Amino acid sequence: MRETRQRDHQLYFGLKYIKELIGNDARRNISSGDLAEKIGISQQSASRLMIRLNSEKYINRTLENRKQSVSVTEKGLDLLFTELDSLTRILNMSDTIEIEGEVSSGLGEGRYYISRKSYIIQFQEKLGFIPFLGTLNIRVSQEFQNELRRLRNSSGIHIDGFQTEDRTFGAVKAFNADIMGIPCAAIMPERTVYSDVLELISSDYLREKLKLSDNSRVRVRVELGVRQ
Repeated sequence: MRETRQRDHQLYFGLKYIKELIGNDARRNISSGDLAEKIGISQQSASRLMIRLNSEKYINRTLENRKQSVSVTEKGLDLLFTELDSLTRILNMSDTIEIEGEVSSGLGEGRYYISRKSYIIQFQEKLGFIPFLGTLNIRVSQEFQNELRRLRNSSGIHIDGFQTEDRTFGAVKAFNADIMGIPCAAIMPERTVYSDVLELISSDYLREKLKLSDNSRVRVRVELGVRQ
């Protein structure tokens, strides 16, 4: 167990320094020597670390003009944001974020899922309200994608999954929120799903109450912490 934690620790710090070397670029030429100098380890150790990060799909390496081009994958970014969530809680830092986007129409799946009795009971117990049977979908703007990723990698309020005779419904996590002053909750699957859409539930029919239509621009305030 101790060896596993040590290996995971090395992966995180290796990934952290690779992202620092890449900066805001999508990818950059990074050698094992560059990483070794950044971390303060031998080139051989840095090379092994990069090989492992690549094999476990935290980074993607390609050879371009005899130079190694490196990018951080979605899985890698999730690891960094999961660590950010942990540090935020440990250091008792601000646990509220704001996300902007445009209202968009869904496919009716939200209504189907949140109308399940087992979900409704838990929403009432853990969020304090019975939701209107439908979700308000917000397509998050590009400049707020990091906030969405941070939300996706935060623990939130756990909603148990369950099984029916014909299918399995997965665990969900929820976050207390408000949109234009109206209390609501952001919900998403606990398993990682890459989407630029944020789903909101509320006791109110938010579209009607706030007079929203597709492409209406809105700002949502989300609490990452769990209310005591």
